[in-house]
Amino acid sequence: MQVTPLRPLALLALLTCCLSASALERAAPQTRAATAEERQSFDQFYLQAHPGDKPARTLFEVRREAGSRGWTVSAAAEAAPHRGQGALCRTHRTSYMLNGTGRQARWEERGVEYYAWLDRGACRPVAEPVRLLQRVPDTELKGVLLYQKPLLARARLLMAGNTECAPLRALNFTLAGVDVGASRPKAEEQYALVFRSDRNSYARIWLRKSGKQYDAWTVTCPPVL
Repeated sequence: MQVTPLRPLALLALLTCCLSASALERAAPQTRAATAEERQSFDQFYLQAHPGDKPARTLFEVRREAGSRGWTVSAAAEAAPHRGQGALCRTHRTSYMLNGTGRQARWEERGVEYYAWLDRGACRPVAEPVRLLQRVPDTELKGVLLYQKPLLARARLLMAGNTECAPLRALNFTLAGVDVGASRPKAEEQYALVFRSDRNSYARIWLRKSGKQYDAWTVTCPPVL
């Protein structure tokens, strides 16, 4: 049987596709679990820096960027949750990074991030709380968290008319953050729900308040949180 050779344009497209896939694979950072030594090192550091203050839990992230030889080791100490207004629960995480290697390695504080979620029970820690990119009053925060599902459903309709967001319209989204800002320069400040998709893309839903309720006003899809 005679095999038909690939046309030059088809061959070029195939090579480009393969090279692009290979480049994406190389660009993806590597991750691994923290070692017992790294965990013990942080526990000792935290005990010395905060005697008598034990975090509710400690979250580790270890990653190595493409082309890098060393690993970046970071940890976040999460405070015990506390009750806000109604079913609202709040906590904060203080992040640290391990700088240096061997005996010269030292943990350094990097900053504090605030989180919230809804729980009518005992305010137990959850796997993925919602990050507060700006401080939000309890009254407003409770409302936007409570109506996140219908707001996302409305935002999917808005995505259809946005060339930036249309390809993401059918993806599965999880609420990742709540922000305060403007959807465009000189626009009025609004609350925004930031949703992360299962493909690590983002949709930022800007909200308009009518009475005590919010509605999805517009949507943007920035590449990062």
